[in-house]
Amino acid sequence: MKRTLIIVALVLVISTSIIAGTLAMYTITIDDLAEGSVVAKEFVLEAGETVGFTDNVKIAPGETEEWQFSVKNYKVEGEDAVVSETAMDLEFEITLTNAEGKTAIAPLEVTVKDEEDDELILNNNKFTDEFPLDNEGQEKTYTVSVEWPWETNGVDDIDYAGAEHGTAIKVSVTGVQK
Repeated sequence: MKRTLIIVALVLVISTSIIAGTLAMYTITIDDLAEGSVVAKEFVLEAGETVGFTDNVKIAPGETEEWQFSVKNYKVEGEDAVVSETAMDLEFEITLTNAEGKTAIAPLEVTVKDEEDDELILNNNKFTDEFPLDNEGQEKTYTVSVEWPWETNGVDDIDYAGAEHGTAIKVSVTGVQK
């Protein structure tokens, strides 16, 4: 009987070992195998250091007035400079309207030149430029010329003489990420 019990126990141990070995499941867990995040790039477009526009500048036929303005793609916060981290297209719009309480001077002509003194092509009083991607901050200066030409295509200059006539000039810029 003792022999039978030993044989049964031995068969039971062998059977359990075989079943356990063939039905065993192995698992491995790798925590935080890869991890990352994204943050927004800096997108900076601000008025530059040059803003030379003034109000109520007097002009007459045959005269030209010039003003300068600049835009930049960086800003200085304390000792640190934050530079735009993406290239951008710039669209400028120059709006001529009547000054407050006045009638606009119709014959005025506007031209814009960049810092290389190249005349920019205005299309419906708009022009474009760009800030290419660069690690250094960039600033571009433009010159706006407002001319009252002698030749006004049939419009009498005397019709716009006096304090009741005036034209307001406004420049706005939009930056779009490339």
